[in-house]
Amino acid sequence: MIRRASELLELFIKEESKVLEGFDMPHMPTLGSAYEEVTKQGIDQSFIIPKQLDLKVVSGFISIAGHMLPEQIDCMLVHGDGEKYGLTDQFIYDIEKILCIFEVKKTLRKRDYIDAFDHLGNIRKKYSEYFEDKLEAGDYEPNIEVARKNFSKITGKIAPEHYLGIHQLSQEDGILFYSLVQESLAPVSIIHGYEGYKTEKGLRSSFIDILEEKNNEGGQGLGIPSIPTLVTSNQFCLVKGNGIPFLAIRDKDDWISVFSTRHNPAKLILELLWSKIAIYFDVKMPWDDGLHMENIQPLLVANVKETPDGVGWLYRTIEYKEKHLEREDDNSWEPASLEKAEVSAVNSMAMNGGYLSIDDDMREYFQENYNVTLDEVADSLMLSREFMKDGNYIRPINMQTLIITNDNGTGFVASDRDKFDLWCSENNISPHYITLIFME
Repeated sequence: MIRRASELLELFIKEESKVLEGFDMPHMPTLGSAYEEVTKQGIDQSFIIPKQLDLKVVSGFISIAGHMLPEQIDCMLVHGDGEKYGLTDQFIYDIEKILCIFEVKKTLRKRDYIDAFDHLGNIRKKYSEYFEDKLEAGDYEPNIEVARKNFSKITGKIAPEHYLGIHQLSQEDGILFYSLVQESLAPVSIIHGYEGYKTEKGLRSSFIDILEEKNNEGGQGLGIPSIPTLVTSNQFCLVKGNGIPFLAIRDKDDWISVFSTRHNPAKLILELLWSKIAIYFDVKMPWDDGLHMENIQPLLVANVKETPDGVGWLYRTIEYKEKHLEREDDNSWEPASLEKAEVSAVNSMAMNGGYLSIDDDMREYFQENYNVTLDEVADSLMLSREFMKDGNYIRPINMQTLIITNDNGTGFVASDRDKFDLWCSENNISPHYITLIFME
């Protein structure tokens, strides 16, 4: 469903852009408005957003805690009614009713990129202040369900059950958790460039330059929440891997906070919108996207580190030549594989209420039976991003975890039943699952 919907969106944008190209329009504000309208009408289609949820696409202004921000918004996906701005076709919407904010550029050049970056970053800063004010008022309990899972997948650690539990985390984990909560609650921010950068490397290099310039300006530097969720230019995209829906982790705990793609920006826009709609309304969207996964290339690795100057984000950028970035759109989902020792560990969880004890008896068991250490088994399970450490135990992250055991004692694990079923079908594997149901 999502692939077909994204193809329709891509076709709509392409055809309407061709119409605009047929006009000789030297007046740039008018030309820019025309492309903003293409984006608005493209998103405001029944095959893109479920109209029964009272969603619409408008232009206008954002109100936070009763104060209207001065920045005019090209395009917003909103819920419910807003306040019409006089006799114009612009609307003022409270931030709580806004799911996505677009900055639209006919041609995305670096100066436009910086302007949009700053524009969206200022909105996120105001949202953070608003979030803090609500917490200080003492009667606000943010929904942290999505952030908890993403935190556990990145760190392999259990997240607080309630937001105020953030104060029990280390400073490093607290900053990460705070950022993930913000990412799950704030509107999606998109810089949508129709044209501009001619290569994936060019778009990546521009982001690196902007990041370095921001960090050299002094102050506290640029935090994860200030980075746009998505940037598109021609067919190239930069995507924030905040777990909604994309989460990429390299090695043990290197969080790929930004990565790039080079195929079908319309599908990426739609995936972000549908993910936000699913969270906002607690509904299931008709993904039906098979096993296809975006073929990504990592760009920004983010870790929180303590230095003599304090605690903050440590960024490492990954730079490739354009030839290295050339690739097909042929990546596929597959479950995480388990060795015999990990399958045995999961079986032990199944017999002990979902918990694997980290104790001397278990250490002796894995050493004698599989010639591996318990730490190696625990690390392997956490690297699957399906398990985490909870005190002196290893346990599942998700309420439902599915395991298949092969004849040779190895296995596979995942928590997405639809994708696991399809993967089994395509690989001629009978889906005889062990299902761990973990109730917190």
